[in-house]
Amino acid sequence: MKKSLFYLIILLYFSISSAQSKPTFSIVGNATNKESLLKNKRLDISKIKVENVSNKPIYLVWETVSNTFPKEWDCSMCQHGACQIGIPKGSAFSKLNADQQGFIAIHVIPANKTGNGIVKFKIYDKANPDYAEILTFEVQVL
Repeated sequence: MKKSLFYLIILLYFSISSAQSKPTFSIVGNATNKESLLKNKRLDISKIKVENVSNKPIYLVWETVSNTFPKEWDCSMCQHGACQIGIPKGSAFSKLNADQQGFIAIHVIPANKTGNGIVKFKIYDKANPDYAEILTFEVQVL
């Protein structure tokens, strides 16, 4: 009897822990956007979408993992619910209801400066931070 109870508790523990780490969002399309533009042009928007795949509202949080955009480029970014000047260290989406999509987007004005740059964002559900995705924007200015 004790052995059966022990196995039942172990099974229950693993069931609960795997249920909590189940993803609540997914990337719509690719996790990487590659953009190329001329130095006298501008990148009006490059967007990566995410979707709430759970059956309840979620609150996604993001952090800038790395940013190698040249300092001469005028950059900004938008997230679901807000836009910000520059590429900040992080923020949070507005609430995403079940089956609703959100996004992270960047805008670049290269100011006649050629070069390459990559910005990466880590995104995760505030209630489930163990599951995260990396969204990458690669920009080449010719």
